Amino acid sequence: MEAIVTHKNTDFDAAAAAFAAQRLYPEATVVLPKSLNPNVRQFLSIHKDFFPWSLPREIEWETVNRLVVVDTNDWKRLEDVPFPGEGAGPEIHLWDHHRNPATIEPAWEHCVAVGAVTTLFARRMEEQGISISPIQATLFLAGIYEDTGNLTFPSTTAVDAQAVAFLLKRKADVEIVNTFLRPAYGPKQKDVLFDMIQNAERTKLNGYTVSVNACDIEGHTEGLALVVEMYRDILNVDAAFGIFRDGGRKRAMVIGRSAVDDLNVGSVMRALGGGGHPG
Repeated sequence: MEAIVTHKNTDFDAAAAAFAAQRLYPEATVVLPKSLNPNVRQFLSIHKDFFPWSLPREIEWETVNRLVVVDTNDWKRLEDVPFPGEGAGPEIHLWDHHRNPATIEPAWEHCVAVGAVTTLFARRMEEQGISISPIQATLFLAGIYEDTGNLTFPSTTAVDAQAVAFLLKRKADVEIVNTFLRPAYGPKQKDVLFDMIQNAERTKLNGYTVSVNACDIEGHTEGLALVVEMYRDILNVDAAFGIFRDGGRKRAMVIGRSAVDDLNVGSVMRALGGGGHPG
């Protein structure tokens, strides 16, 4: 058996890469974690007939002889995927675009520093003449657009733009993509941003201006990444971190945003057990 897996808190790039990988590994089963980003879960629920997947608990992992890992090179970011013992376990193929040190040792890898890992699959499918449907092209385009900020983030490369052109030629629906990538911003997000601004503090660290802000939230709140982005812009700091404490669920979520290349918030997030890009 072959299985395709990706990181928990699955975003569009990770989900798109998993299903794009299935075009290259047609015998493989896509296995997604329970923790999908809300907009990803909504898209896949609407189009479930086109994008079937399994949960980790539904897989007999001892029968998996090839494991395709996409959009992460860290075992800790895989949800309920058993860590193979030394000299044991499946053959691992790794597709990634992150630059952080790896904890996964693959038998084969294709890791390139591009804006989105889905880009690597789109380019490979174009090179091999693999056909894709308009709805597949739409999901793959959402993955690239989300991780490159519609080709505006500093990590964007010419290869990402070429992949976007390929997907648009395959009838990717930009209107659908924009609908699912449009961040939620309503009264709840406004209240969180207002609370953050009321308690805002700036700190000088090694010549950079940084703001770390902790606030309480109740239950799941969408759009917090956008709130932190707006908070950083309003305070005009080099980097901002939001610590959102949910007392009811006894958990906290940390989101960082940086506008300076030398301030890599992705490495800070990895120190906390998460991940992400430099910005």
